Order: sequence, then structure tokens, then C-alpha cells
Amino acid sequence: MLKGFIFDLDGVVTDSAKYHLAAWGELAKQLGITLPATSNEALRGRSRMDSLAIILGYGDQQKQYTEVEKENLADEKNRRYLQLIANMTPADILPGIS
Repeated sequence: MLKGFIFDLDGVVTDSAKYHLAAWGELAKQLGITLPATSNEALRGRSRMDSLAIILGYGDQQKQYTEVEKENLADEKNRRYLQLIANMTPADILPGIS
């Protein structure tokens, strides 16, 4: 008998923020943008499009892309994020979660 469900809402069961930051970092590098050390705090808890706007702001590239191109960039980041989390193992579960 099924007793319940757990939905990981980013950071509840695992620390997925590091994978989001890694994927954003790869995209930023591809765009010629260097993320500052404070970018993790700036991006945490934001939507993909809001995060992309912040990253483009770091490179003064906010007006370089159409909305469609921005959607494509955000989708590209998400594809990379999904590749990164595909390699997660039980070792990635946060302490105290059982």
C-alpha cells in the first residue's frame, strides 16, 4: 500500500542548487560572461527567465537577444541541468533524509 509521496522542490532532498549554478556557469561562459562569486545567491530561487536576465546583465547583454532567443538559451541551460542531475546518486541525498 502506498503511504505517501515526496516531491523534491529543489534543495529539499538533495542540493540541486550546485547543478543549476554549474549549468548557468556553462551557459554564461558560452556567452562570454564571467559569473561573479555572488551569482549563486543572486540566482537562487529565481525562475529560469529571471536568472537568465541576471546573467545577461552581468555581461551587459540584456538587449542582444530576442525573447525567442532568450527562451532558447533558458532551454539550453535546462537541458544541461538535466544532464548533470542524471548523474546523481544516493550519495547526493542530504543528511537526515531517509
